[in-house]
Amino acid sequence: MGLNRRGFLLGGGAALGALATGCASAGGGTSIDTFSAVFKGSGADEGIDPGVGHLFIDEARNKALYDGLFEVDDTMRPVPRLAESGEPNADGTRWRIKLRDARWHDGKKVVAADVLYTLARVLGPAGPQPFIAASTLEAVDLTQSRAVDDRTVEIALSRPSFEFLTALSAYGTRIVQDGAKDFDHPVGTGPFRFASFQRGKQLVATAYEDYWDGKPAIARLRILSADTDARLTALRGGQADFADDLTPAAATTLRGSGGVTVNSTPNSGIYYFAMKTDRPPFDNPDVRRALMRMADRDELVKVALQGQGEAANDVFGKGFEYYADDLPQHTYDPDEAKALLRKAGAENLTIDLFTAPAASGFVEAAHLFAEQAAKSGVTINVRVGSGDTYYSEALTSGQLTMGQSGPLPIPNHFGSRLLTGSPQNRTDWKDPEFDALYGQALATSSAGERAALYHRMHEILYDRGGFLFWGNASWNSAASSDYRNIPAGVPNALDWARFDKVSR
Repeated sequence: MGLNRRGFLLGGGAALGALATGCASAGGGTSIDTFSAVFKGSGADEGIDPGVGHLFIDEARNKALYDGLFEVDDTMRPVPRLAESGEPNADGTRWRIKLRDARWHDGKKVVAADVLYTLARVLGPAGPQPFIAASTLEAVDLTQSRAVDDRTVEIALSRPSFEFLTALSAYGTRIVQDGAKDFDHPVGTGPFRFASFQRGKQLVATAYEDYWDGKPAIARLRILSADTDARLTALRGGQADFADDLTPAAATTLRGSGGVTVNSTPNSGIYYFAMKTDRPPFDNPDVRRALMRMADRDELVKVALQGQGEAANDVFGKGFEYYADDLPQHTYDPDEAKALLRKAGAENLTIDLFTAPAASGFVEAAHLFAEQAAKSGVTINVRVGSGDTYYSEALTSGQLTMGQSGPLPIPNHFGSRLLTGSPQNRTDWKDPEFDALYGQALATSSAGERAALYHRMHEILYDRGGFLFWGNASWNSAASSDYRNIPAGVPNALDWARFDKVSR
């Protein structure tokens, strides 16, 4: 039976229901034969290599197949997973990680060599896609790191870091087996064992009976790729049991439907424009400052997010540790924007904005922002690309792009997106002062002193950064009311998209 993202499932209606709907097994109780979860698809950009995946659907699939040493909870603080504990030495240059008793899907025990191999892979030569955690883990000194015994690894760092457990919870840090090279048919440690994968369509996985955190009740898990309308249709029609990242309108529609439970997590959909700071006109900080004054954020939230969100303020991580909540709200001020453009010698500016229907509201926000910028004498040409390849193209394309993020620990946001050479540096931001402050913060053992350094970094971004964060939306997901323990956590956190505890 075939799949596509727009039409979702192809085939006879009777077969669809039998294939996609979870049902009690012959043994009764809480067992579920098949559970189907549908996520926002991205076609050819999707994958199941845990070292390079950067999409929400990639993370959902990798979470089913693999574990990290640590993951963050809903407050963005690290909690142990494959690790039982992690302790630094006095100066934060060595971390001793104790592994739990866990097994790979082929029955082998998880050992320290697997951790060292994963680190070496991430820090080694990049392939066609960069390793997401390469900059986050850049301080790891592999030559001095060692296996103390099979269940204890000592990780040496080239410079101190008292945030290292947070770094070990970042995207791209899930542990792979020592020597693994085939990620088309992966062997993981996660709650589900790989069965098949079709890029842009579906992952099929089966319950791993020896999972260290307990065998899942779901015997067969399908994680499906579909666009916005298809996710709603699939859930309402019984072709899926769970749907992620629903639009405000879809969530409202489902709240009025019987048999469906909707969950909304505030401050979890973070919307932004990304200015390429390495090229004109955004290599001039006054132009970046001007753009921040051109955005009527309240109107963007009202129109593009259908009023279900709140204005953002050009710094990341509202509601989470280290967020700079004392910075005055940037306001819509076309006259101030004009003055800044005159100062920059950039009046009558024309900018290309590259967007795509890659997330709800993107295209609407792009056109509305073009109207707002016109009041400051700026012409924005909106160029609409393909949602299937948008995020990879947007890394290098154009002057101005768009994006949506879930929450991350602020140190991981800085490390993966804003350091010189970061693999997901969507603004091409290179700032020696910023880089130095980041290193200083990691080396500071006092949480209060670290917070002050991170605050200074936020002040730099608030003043002259390349991100224009304009909206914080709720993250909407929904599931059939037939199930219990449906994941409803903060995106990118431990409890989001985790299906091993779902039951009847």
